[in-house]
Amino acid sequence: MKLKFIHLKFVLLVLAVLCPVYAIAQEHKMDHGEMDHGAMDHFSSGQEYRVDEPMDHGGHGEGMHQDGTGGIFRTPGSHDRLDFSKPKDLNSKSLLARGRNIYMHMCVFCHGENGDGGGRAVEYLYPWPRDFREGIFKFRSTPTGTLPRDEDLYRTIIEGIPGTAMPAWKDALSPEDTWALIYHIKSFSPRFKTEPQGKKIESTGILKSTPTLVARGKELFKELKCFRCHGQSLKGDGELAESLMDAWKHAVFVHDITNPQYFKSGSRPEDLFRTISAGLDGTPMGSYIHVPEKDRWALVHFIRSNMVKEFKEAEFETDIYSLPVGVELNTDPYSPLWDKVATTSLVMRPLSARRGAVEFINVASVNNGEQLAVRLQWQDPTHDAFSELHSDVFRDGAAVQFALGAVTLHTHGHNEPFFGMGNRNKPVNIWHWKAGLEEAIEAEDDLEYAGGGVDMDALIYGGIMSNPVFRLNTTGENPVEELNAEGFGTITPQPSENQNVDGAGEWKDGVWTVVFLRDMQKTGKWDVDFAKRIDPALMAFAIWDGAKDDRNGRKVITVWQRFKIQMPKP
Repeated sequence: MKLKFIHLKFVLLVLAVLCPVYAIAQEHKMDHGEMDHGAMDHFSSGQEYRVDEPMDHGGHGEGMHQDGTGGIFRTPGSHDRLDFSKPKDLNSKSLLARGRNIYMHMCVFCHGENGDGGGRAVEYLYPWPRDFREGIFKFRSTPTGTLPRDEDLYRTIIEGIPGTAMPAWKDALSPEDTWALIYHIKSFSPRFKTEPQGKKIESTGILKSTPTLVARGKELFKELKCFRCHGQSLKGDGELAESLMDAWKHAVFVHDITNPQYFKSGSRPEDLFRTISAGLDGTPMGSYIHVPEKDRWALVHFIRSNMVKEFKEAEFETDIYSLPVGVELNTDPYSPLWDKVATTSLVMRPLSARRGAVEFINVASVNNGEQLAVRLQWQDPTHDAFSELHSDVFRDGAAVQFALGAVTLHTHGHNEPFFGMGNRNKPVNIWHWKAGLEEAIEAEDDLEYAGGGVDMDALIYGGIMSNPVFRLNTTGENPVEELNAEGFGTITPQPSENQNVDGAGEWKDGVWTVVFLRDMQKTGKWDVDFAKRIDPALMAFAIWDGAKDDRNGRKVITVWQRFKIQMPKP
């Protein structure tokens, strides 16, 4: 079976004194002392989804199973050969059971147990998750009003939906898992039992962009009145943008299509051609199949000519390493220590759709055997922290979340918590940093001194800290608060004696840099024990943008990542 390896060069930095700094990852070999081989074999074979009935693999395509193990069909992330991987037996009981198991683990929190889009997370999400029961799907390669092809559902599952909370599950699922999930999703709507899937809209071939085509596309954008929704700027600020409704009577959010990261069904020319030709069923975005094919390509290239930047690749679910160093750690965001440390760029998903969302977060970590530090960086054009003039503004913030207990991602029956704040009996530990706490404390002290011992701000305005967004936390003067949760609405601060995470953040040139620091040895049962960790810890991230009115459940997030700690050698 094929396993992914990340190869980074080992670099030895001598710091003029005594200790070497191991700043860049050693080659990540799966040493017997570092990796649970049983868990990895379990993950790669997909046994966590197995049912007692043996799977009939006869229809999985010749050449896929020459090794006798299922090959890439059961390897997570191997989604390049759909023509070979699609099972012919659509009614396999074991496949349907496998699909339900996956759905109940990964999808139920948003889409609901019966596929109605009413999972427990729905009140935190905009747009709402898809209701599968009516068989209406936005992202298709088929004519308006027809059912999507199985391959359309496959593409949505593995690529996710940018600009929404729907993650890209390509690294988490194997082709077998994905097909099983598709068949379970189709079981929610009776349409799939009575109607054939739509016929794929074909093209005679991709037309390359030319100035003439772009100019024609600009004319069509005006003639077809695309600007009424998308705006003359293509940033989603058209005259109708704020009044649009979908088939479920939900408000429609019109995205900025000058940013390729926001194209829900892909930003490549063929992706845009498919969207323009098929439309987005259930939304005001209709099909333009009636427009001549050459004109549809003209629209594609006009839209792409307005893109303000290139599409940027980043990770969704991956391995993050805490690298060994031989120096004392601190919370200085700009410490030279971080200059040579390998980093990972992760995709963020907004729980509430917005323009100008934080798209990526850059993560790095080091440890010296006694303390562990995590550094986060993300772009944010505005510094939203404490303000003496406005006590009702919202602050920027960041959080690192860890799963508690002996949990591993997508293995052992899926015992990891839900990546959105955990769930019942599956708690998480959260390190929450808020911008501007030091300034707020200083301002409170100044006001108290100026009032002769009376806090005039609290007396007249109710206090800067009376705003729940600014309220002092249990960490005192530390801008990081340590919390625990077992699902939505259960977040609880740890007692002051157990608050053992330090942190600091600085905003410079449109970039926040935040460092979290904690002893590797845990102080309470609701902490992660980094010192004795064998299996990878599970970590996820959240960012709050004060300029977007972010607070509480309004934020951008990642899914779980595998956090592997490489301890310094004695």
